[in-house]
Amino acid sequence: MRILKYTILTVLSLVAVGFMAAVIILQLPQFGTRPQGQYLAALQQSAQHNGEVFVNEEGATADMGGRTLLNVIKAYMNAPEGRHPDSLPILHPDPADVAQDSLGEYHLTWFGHSSFLLEVDNKNILLDPMLGPAAAPFSFQVRRFSQDLPITMENLPQIDAVIFSHDHYDHLDHTTILAIKDKVSHFYVPLGLKGHLVGWGVDSNAVTELDWWEEVQMDDIRLACTPSQHFSGRGLTDRNTTLWCSWVITTPEQNIYFSGDSGYFKGFKSIGEKYGPFDLALIECGQYNELWQAIHMLPEQSAQAAVDLNAKAMIPIHWGMFELALHPWKEPAERVTVKAKELGMPLLTPKIGERLAIREELTTDEWWNAY
Repeated sequence: MRILKYTILTVLSLVAVGFMAAVIILQLPQFGTRPQGQYLAALQQSAQHNGEVFVNEEGATADMGGRTLLNVIKAYMNAPEGRHPDSLPILHPDPADVAQDSLGEYHLTWFGHSSFLLEVDNKNILLDPMLGPAAAPFSFQVRRFSQDLPITMENLPQIDAVIFSHDHYDHLDHTTILAIKDKVSHFYVPLGLKGHLVGWGVDSNAVTELDWWEEVQMDDIRLACTPSQHFSGRGLTDRNTTLWCSWVITTPEQNIYFSGDSGYFKGFKSIGEKYGPFDLALIECGQYNELWQAIHMLPEQSAQAAVDLNAKAMIPIHWGMFELALHPWKEPAERVTVKAKELGMPLLTPKIGERLAIREELTTDEWWNAY
């Protein structure tokens, strides 16, 4: 009986220590700040909030029941080979060329995954800049395939705006914010992300939060926060406490769509009807699996989304730099290329670090076949 008593006490002690350790770890700054108090009350007024959390308009969730979870475990146990590139080409544009151009040239530079530097209307705009070493709370987790950046964070030019789609680690990165916040004029985010940024030292007045279908002007550029079908959260208890979105960036000469993360949903047609046609659509096409396609599109759905949006051309994003799913590294590009050709959707596939002049006629380069 005494041995049983000591065993129970030992187990309970270990559980208590583990719980205390988890509580301490979750207080680390990289986990962000959960909305609370008057801030939370204001967020709850959103039509996308059910009083407890934000929800998708078609009811899709990232929750997995027992059977689905078991299938996910089986899938990971039988993961295919080729999920990492043998090598990864990174181009390096001259930071001096990327500085604001008095001639108003329009350029786009892909940093891998969903991160872009957009040069439009004499402004530098970063989209979901995840430039840190790992898409996770700690640097030893989910590391980049290459730590070589097209432009280092120190050498980035002055940034007029940073736009975020949601608060997952592969999009909103604590390390990146600390490195670039002093050279950023303003941040534009969906509801709830302001708390993260302010907690990391960003001036509250330098952050604008928007709900779905809300718009804001940045001089001659219109930014519209539009729906996506996804979820949010950075810790164990903050699932869907912040909003996720896509963005429409409209300048006097270009109309650009940025999907963020999303499953395929009817919202693409609604966005296309309200804001299209788009000169260019940046659409997620990686880190998918049929088991979670409600919140991450399959490549064929990505091409169809571009059609629904009434896009003149698309660039597949959310692939190439991190292993966050089970598909082979080059499979997203291969599959979306086939479907885009079938649908007659012009597809642009820049190399990482390639600085595209987006007002010129661009062609597809299937560069991934060499790696």
